[in-house]
Amino acid sequence: MSWWRGSLKGLAPIESRIDLQLLQDSWRITPGSVLPQIPALLLLAWMVKDSPLPRWHWVTPAIGLLLLWATVGLMSRRFQRFGIAASGYRTWRASLVGWHLLQSLFWGLMGVALLSVATAGWKMSLVAAVVVYGYTLMLVLVHDWIVGFFGSFPLLLLISARLLVDNEDSSVYLAVVLMLSMVTCMFISSGISRRLREGALLRHENAALVLQLRHEINQVTLAKALAEGADRQKSEFFAAASHDLRQPLHVMMLLTNALNPWVTQAEGQDLLSKISTSLRSLSTLFERMFDVASIDAERVEHQPQALALSTLYRRLEHEFAVLCANKGLSWQVDATDAWVQADPHITERILRNLLNNAVRYTHQGQVRLRARVRGRWVICQVWDSGVGVAPEHRERIFDDYFQAHSTARRSGEGLGLGLAVVRRLARLGRVQVTVRSRLGRGSCFSLRLPLREAIAAPSPNAGTLNQDDHKDPHQRGVVVVIDDEPQVLDSMALVLRQNGWQAATGHTPEIAVEAVAALQTSGEMPLGDLPVAVISDYRLGLSITGLEAIAQLRYEFGEDLPAFLLTADATADLGSRAAGVGVTLLRKPLNPSELIRILNAA
Repeated sequence: MSWWRGSLKGLAPIESRIDLQLLQDSWRITPGSVLPQIPALLLLAWMVKDSPLPRWHWVTPAIGLLLLWATVGLMSRRFQRFGIAASGYRTWRASLVGWHLLQSLFWGLMGVALLSVATAGWKMSLVAAVVVYGYTLMLVLVHDWIVGFFGSFPLLLLISARLLVDNEDSSVYLAVVLMLSMVTCMFISSGISRRLREGALLRHENAALVLQLRHEINQVTLAKALAEGADRQKSEFFAAASHDLRQPLHVMMLLTNALNPWVTQAEGQDLLSKISTSLRSLSTLFERMFDVASIDAERVEHQPQALALSTLYRRLEHEFAVLCANKGLSWQVDATDAWVQADPHITERILRNLLNNAVRYTHQGQVRLRARVRGRWVICQVWDSGVGVAPEHRERIFDDYFQAHSTARRSGEGLGLGLAVVRRLARLGRVQVTVRSRLGRGSCFSLRLPLREAIAAPSPNAGTLNQDDHKDPHQRGVVVVIDDEPQVLDSMALVLRQNGWQAATGHTPEIAVEAVAALQTSGEMPLGDLPVAVISDYRLGLSITGLEAIAQLRYEFGEDLPAFLLTADATADLGSRAAGVGVTLLRKPLNPSELIRILNAA
């Protein structure tokens, strides 16, 4: 960068912006310095009008100053209207330098004229005024010392030369003072101007870095939002796809169960048992994956209410007593009559996942489900004598797809999502799950729930089969089944008939009612009898839902008709809506033996 800075060519973009900004600052600030000079010129003219000084000596530079200031006023007005473009930098800077050079020259000529008639006292006053003028101008234009220099140099030079012509000691002394003042002012203003320009350059660089950082933060924020959106879309996809994927799995489980009476040879029974086991394993894997997707997609609703742990424990005991017996494990339940404030569905899923995990990793010994009241809390615990968890893995076992024992990565042994689902459900239900474990000796998972007063004594027969289980299988009654999938209807009807039930099926409530009437007409159902239960899918097309179909059937056959809503949907509030109208929600795929047990209990 040259000292003159007459052009922006060849400069870096930041330096060009700085020089253009400094030039605009000069034209914005320095025109104001003209205003105090006008009354000073008028006062000086009034003082010398009667002096012996020839009039043209001081009138000529005075007129020159007035014309110059008028021109500057016009240019300043143009600047305020249009500003300074980069292409006009050279013209505006030359005009700025020329203005201050001519102004200094006119003041110098007037000073020379005044010194010719001034006394020694007035000479000192005039020199002091010139020094003040030079320093003031340098101060105003400190950001551009070249302009300040040209605005002071002609004045100081003319006055000094005039003083030296007098050949008087005092005049020479004053001339030296003026020259030293000019040199000192030049170096000081040059240093200040350089530091100001460096500061301006640093500010622009910092501003550029801030803009770049802001852009990068915006890019990161956008990328994060896109990633979160993609993750939500993935969860929404899995949650929505769960219905379509569960449906064929549900049909296969029904048909496999229905095939059991027709396979009599031992080899066929063994193959059928392996198929059933594989289907149950596949069902468990799907359940874990869809649980994670449903929770992440915020389709699981948390609705705490009064919950009798004894009822929940009996329901879990029926299921896991069989699983432990099949694996040769000892099963023990230590229940409690305490009630807790918790979401029944979330609590059951947490305990069920913990029990499944305990059975999976326990090869000998026992699995134990217990509950203990501790102050204002009830501690639900799942004990096992399995492989245990190493201390370094106790935090990671709740991560997605993590398995502390690599040997468990086998068919039917899961994907490492069971405890990940527990962690998500615990956060959703605002409960605390802790683990204690010794490697090779077993583990204890604890769930802490708030204690509350009982609102009703639990039924002593809850969770057990009623006396209808001992009836003649052919006298169990008619079950209405509604589903928009023909394969599901056929499979459900086959399983029901094999277990002693009659089935009236249809893909709409009207067709199901006609099927009941047909059974009465054919004599398969006594006249006057009513269906003993209704099982309906939730999604029945665009015009009606399973809850609406159940409401229509209850209108036909009585409001106390036991109803079950069988669905693979992951709608968040579906469980609460079903419970609000006295409908039991069942999730696909449903094990046929579990379906028969539920019907018997109803």
